[in-house]
Amino acid sequence: MDESGAQNPAEVKEGWLKKRGEYIKNWRHRYFFFLEDGKFLGFKTKPQHGLDDSLNNFTDKRCRIMKTDRPRSNTFIFCGLHWTTTVIQRIFNAQSDIDREAWMEAI
Repeated sequence: MDESGAQNPAEVKEGWLKKRGEYIKNWRHRYFFFLEDGKFLGFKTKPQHGLDDSLNNFTDKRCRIMKTDRPRSNTFIFCGLHWTTTVIQRIFNAQSDIDREAWMEAI
């Protein structure tokens, strides 16, 4: 529950992914949560208390997920809406093909 007493959405999947930078095309480790309300949140480190300080905040509403092995194997591309309703495309790299499939299925 949050401070207002409302129930927080359940976690569908969580774990480490590499996220490719939008401008500087390097790969950064981020800890992501995908929640049942469609939020896809990323953090520099695994949060210990709450999910309020996310670096990345996306929604799965009207999103598309595409599997690719470029520029690396086990990569997927997330095309969807940023919370500001801006259409974005982000590239993620999972640790294995099984992990990539699990993330894609969850989202």
